[in-house]
Amino acid sequence: MRLKKYKSLYILLIGILSITASEAQSSLQSGMERIMNSRELTHSSISFSVLDMESGDLLASMRPNTSLTPASSIKVLTTLTAITVLGESYQFSTKVGYEGTLEADGTLQGDLMIYGCGDPTLGSGSFTGYPNFEQLLDQITKMVKDAGITCIDGDIIADESLFNSFPISPSWQWNDLGNYYASGAWGINVNENEYIIYFDKRGTVGRRPNIKSYYPTIPKLNLSNELAVDSAGTGDNAYIFGGPYNYTKRIVGTIPAGQGTFSIKGSIPDPPYFLAHHISKELEKSKIKTANYRAKFSRTKPNHDKVIIGEFKSPPLSDIVRKANFESNNLYCEALLKTLGLKVRKSASGQLGISAIRRFLKKLKVKSGGLNMEDGSGLSARSYVPSYLLADFLRAYANQYGVEAATKYLPKGGVSGTVRGMFKNTKAAGHIWAKSGSMIDVISYTGFVQAKSGKWRTFSIIINAYDVKNKTMRSKMEKMMKEIYFNS
Repeated sequence: MRLKKYKSLYILLIGILSITASEAQSSLQSGMERIMNSRELTHSSISFSVLDMESGDLLASMRPNTSLTPASSIKVLTTLTAITVLGESYQFSTKVGYEGTLEADGTLQGDLMIYGCGDPTLGSGSFTGYPNFEQLLDQITKMVKDAGITCIDGDIIADESLFNSFPISPSWQWNDLGNYYASGAWGINVNENEYIIYFDKRGTVGRRPNIKSYYPTIPKLNLSNELAVDSAGTGDNAYIFGGPYNYTKRIVGTIPAGQGTFSIKGSIPDPPYFLAHHISKELEKSKIKTANYRAKFSRTKPNHDKVIIGEFKSPPLSDIVRKANFESNNLYCEALLKTLGLKVRKSASGQLGISAIRRFLKKLKVKSGGLNMEDGSGLSARSYVPSYLLADFLRAYANQYGVEAATKYLPKGGVSGTVRGMFKNTKAAGHIWAKSGSMIDVISYTGFVQAKSGKWRTFSIIINAYDVKNKTMRSKMEKMMKEIYFNS
């Protein structure tokens, strides 16, 4: 009789818990729908998914299997795959050496070589303890001197052969290619593949601002300035047109009026050639004569045995991945994508890197239906993915490798990265980790929430085609993420 009583109480308790869970789920669903069902989003395409991290249950959703453009949210696939497949301690290694014969008088009968490995941080100056561009040139010069080379009767060659010969995704937009964020990933990357143009922004609205200078110098570069000064506070609306290998750059758009200078960043047309040029100039300052300089892409073996005289190692991959996600760095992700292709498929191309990511999804038992990746950074508008896939990927990853292994590589809301300014003065701050993504008429957030209840959730919210300011959309996204924290 007592067993029957306990059994009845157990069934009643389970029923109450089920009703409570159902009510919580219903509350979350209605709360998120209320935010999304606004007049401003009448014509928008929306996909969102919220999953219980432990069970995988879908707690709230709207068209979870609809594929949309995620912009930089797709970086979670690239970076977390790379950190797992390559390892946290992985380092890129760029070698300096020569091919030929070094004579007793210090004459190199052959070529000075820079053997690229695709390191996106080479000479970037973005990591403490690693050389910036000028320090890189100084250290290469010292390596040459220490090797006893006083004259080079050959070329300075930047060998970029490790990566494939196409640095950018074919589907990147033309108006992006001349700008720093669309530099692509080369076999040799240097100085983040970017240069800075400085404009005098003083004067009346409508005036063409003068170019004061640009740094670093790029051989053969021709800047066609078609900018105009706009009202103060209008922000950076300048674009540089001209893709890889194109040395005539057209600068259009506006910059805000004000005092002093205004700067914009462009993409170096050919980073390997650029590096070879600057090494040659630096060696000339030290009275080390060279015949010529050039970039090289070749799958053939060297004619002579190579002698290595120095090496530059990158920061560990853990640092690179954090910066890639916290600063949404496209170059780093494209370099990681090609390195994944090299590691898994033995060839450093973007397409083989994507193949490696699909293989990793399969390992995690995450269905990849609806996924189309054109790049590793999300800059392509032709990359698309369902919100459910991204949320499910994070769920599966956390269950396999631990939630800490994933969240340490994502910006923390109210604390760091592109979500540092969110959730201020709310209890949600510090309990939401999210990678943001944005381009024209595209906004997304993907990540983890440790809800007020203590339970872990994974989520992805993607919205395409909206007619309001990005500030308004970010506010709506923030409300949705807070909804997950407080009501799940």
